[in-house]
Amino acid sequence: MSKVGGKAFDFKLFTKVMTYARPYQGLFWGSVVLTVVLGALGTARPIITKMIIDDAILALDAAYLVNLSLWLVALLILESLGQFGFMYAANWLGQSIIKDIRIELYDKLQSFKLGFYDRTPIGQLVTRVVSDIETISQIFSQGILVIFGDLFRIVVMLFAMFFYFNPVLVLISLSIIPVLFIATRWFQRGIKGAFQRVRSEISNLNTFVQEHLGGMNVVQAFGREQQESEKFRTINSRHRDANIESIFYYALFFPIIEVLSAISIGLAVWYGGMNAAQGGAVTVGELTAMIIFIGMLFRPLRQLADRFNTLQMGMVASERVLKLLESDHEREANGTKVLRPLKGAIEFESVDFHYNEGEPILHEVSFKVAPGETVAVVGATGAGKSTIISILMGFYPYSKGRVSIDGEALKELDLHDLRQQLALVLQDVFLFSDTVRSNIVLGDETISDEAILKAAEAIGIFEFIQGLPDGLDYNVQERGGVLSAGQRQLLAFLRAYITNPAVLILDEATSSIDSHTEEMIQRALIALTQNRTSVIIAHRLSTIQHADRIIVLDKGRVVEMGSHQQLLEKGGAYYNLYEKQFASVE
Repeated sequence: MSKVGGKAFDFKLFTKVMTYARPYQGLFWGSVVLTVVLGALGTARPIITKMIIDDAILALDAAYLVNLSLWLVALLILESLGQFGFMYAANWLGQSIIKDIRIELYDKLQSFKLGFYDRTPIGQLVTRVVSDIETISQIFSQGILVIFGDLFRIVVMLFAMFFYFNPVLVLISLSIIPVLFIATRWFQRGIKGAFQRVRSEISNLNTFVQEHLGGMNVVQAFGREQQESEKFRTINSRHRDANIESIFYYALFFPIIEVLSAISIGLAVWYGGMNAAQGGAVTVGELTAMIIFIGMLFRPLRQLADRFNTLQMGMVASERVLKLLESDHEREANGTKVLRPLKGAIEFESVDFHYNEGEPILHEVSFKVAPGETVAVVGATGAGKSTIISILMGFYPYSKGRVSIDGEALKELDLHDLRQQLALVLQDVFLFSDTVRSNIVLGDETISDEAILKAAEAIGIFEFIQGLPDGLDYNVQERGGVLSAGQRQLLAFLRAYITNPAVLILDEATSSIDSHTEEMIQRALIALTQNRTSVIIAHRLSTIQHADRIIVLDKGRVVEMGSHQQLLEKGGAYYNLYEKQFASVE
């Protein structure tokens, strides 16, 4: 939960946000000029109204009345055009800025370590990228520019009131202003904390909904609907309470403003009316204009508080987003060396790894993979098999030892370039809600349909691709939900093969296949691993018997190494795994 409280306005944070307006200085300053013009035009209306009453109507000057009326109409037209221009420019500015921030944030998120995503709820990140950034746009469209315009209008109106009207009338009418400022300050401080709690609860709500909709099969399978509904009800209640707190401040503040405005008008009518009735200096036109001025003055004062709150919401959202943008400690470690072409020699030398301090996952792991060699890694659940892949891909940093590729330390290699020459097929295949084609090429427009179909034929899944309802245009839906686990894995194999990688990595990629697709999987595996370095993490031992070498892990240590036949003859850990698996099949 975000920290609540602090300064009513964080100028340092505001300065950081304003740096994103630099590419749009012309648009920004154009909006500022429009606010100044609008402030001046708005102030002129009551003055013209005073002149109409005192100098035209009461003086019975019809020609002057028509002339002043035309000026008033022209003024209103200019104000309308100015308002249109300002609103359009301010919102254009806001949308342009959040476009840039959203792109920067998304790029930053792509550079974070995978460990960051292990610790951070996805729903929270969705809130940052979507709703929080959208709120930031209000800083410019409804916040700072409008606040500046309101403040300028207030200053100009006060100057005009003291310059054109009876000073005593002005002072008496505005004697209530100090009370207004005290109320506004209280409102600003209270609403900031309320907004922080609202944003925090929105994030919690998004996180819960996203997680539980994604895991709805688990909820229903275990009959946990009622329990999860209770959890949701609790989170939703906290969200409601946070909003009610902000509503409380609004519900109390705005009636106060209305009462103060009425008191100010009452004071003006009392003094101005008494003065005019007694033949004083206050004229009827002046009193009328003063009443209009008070209404115009209190409107921006009331709106100023509201605009400030909009600004506060944007600042709260900015604080969250900038915290992510400035978190450099989460960035992936990346070297500079480039290996082109990659031969595929891999070596682990006494490698240790742990996710949490004091809980080792790998210990003193050492092995070599020659270029073009197929090596399988097997072991019981939790032995550390998948961790080897995570280290090799650069997803997680190892704590001790050395990992090298083609003789170069992994930590010194450019990971982006390295990964372009590796292909990874995971146990849980992730497919985007898009066509089969898009999920295979992943945005690489240089890969033609002919190349895809040729690759499919090469690994023996051409008929499967052609058998889909729309072929390559078939939409697999979210996470490939309309396909079976085996079908998703076949597409993942094709996605890996089409890139022609120097090193192929399969992480439990055959664990979910059924008997019907096993033959296709085996043919695909042979084609995939041919003439390239391959590291296969396997649970189904039947799929890796052709491997050149098999590495056996137990509790994070290498306990055996050899071919399938050698390890069976040895009668050790691999033999026991093999016997257990095939005995269970029988």
